[in-house]
Amino acid sequence: MEKNDNILITGASGFIGLNLVKNLEKNGYRNLRLTSNTRDTRETPQYESHKGDLRDAEFCKTVTEGIDVIFHCAANTSNALDTKFNPLIHVTPNLEMNINLLEQAWKNKVSKFVFLSSSTVYPDMGDEKLSEENKINGTELIPAYKAVGGMKRYTEELCEFFSNTINDPMQCIVIRPGNAYGQFDKFDFEKCHVTPASIRKVAEKMDPIPVWGDGKDVRDLIYIEDLVDGILFVAENTNSFDVINVCHGEAYSVNEVLDILKGIANHNTELEHVDNKAFMVSIRRMSNDKIKKMGWHPKHTIKEGLEKAYHWYKNNTHRYNSESKL
Repeated sequence: MEKNDNILITGASGFIGLNLVKNLEKNGYRNLRLTSNTRDTRETPQYESHKGDLRDAEFCKTVTEGIDVIFHCAANTSNALDTKFNPLIHVTPNLEMNINLLEQAWKNKVSKFVFLSSSTVYPDMGDEKLSEENKINGTELIPAYKAVGGMKRYTEELCEFFSNTINDPMQCIVIRPGNAYGQFDKFDFEKCHVTPASIRKVAEKMDPIPVWGDGKDVRDLIYIEDLVDGILFVAENTNSFDVINVCHGEAYSVNEVLDILKGIANHNTELEHVDNKAFMVSIRRMSNDKIKKMGWHPKHTIKEGLEKAYHWYKNNTHRYNSESKL
């Protein structure tokens, strides 16, 4: 990648997309084009912005014209309840936008395409860390992840096809991120994931703090600034098709996260464990050995990341009171 490359960031009004735009700007990239769907791009009025639906091939054609590098951060996302009870929310719209964007990018001779996949593509590995060396083809997806994991697996295969099989190939890179948290995340209890929900519960000094299930579910948690830094590092240092985990490399339980947050907030109260409404999988650890060997590692400890995320939310609660879709 060159600093004067024309770069497209899809989903630039979303959690990862917005933070990636800020990271690109910090690192000297200025020729940025942004897309969003239902809401305006935030915090970045200085860049060319297009609002539209990536399921529309004509829109994809327009926004990829003259582009050198694409970071595809746009996705139809939801929380654990939707994953269980409305799984198709992850399938049809995402496949439509992924296929259209890849095809139009290739037709417009984009040189590099970075796709944000998911750890849901991995089978159940128990307490073992999920590694890119784990072969996923032919393995059973975790039942709760069949919709989203299957969609991501198929898009990864498309990325490999556009990189290695089609005539005049387009280099694609697949990123499998850890569970990110931090500024500009969703904090709506109806839509957000467990870590931002935990941050909000502690920040609002709930007493007791309600926790789904026993709080022992374990996930790799990565602070958003580290995630987008890792995504850019991979894009700058990978010159052929590859699949790379960008994660913290250490995993933490919901209870551990809440204990750290309670210490940050000086909020000494009890946890109230309630019936788990949407069981997913108890343990998902991820390996970052591959990217560390390339020369990258996360800069924030779990406490440092949670402290930044907590104070950002405390200083920005007005955004969530006035902008329900944020």
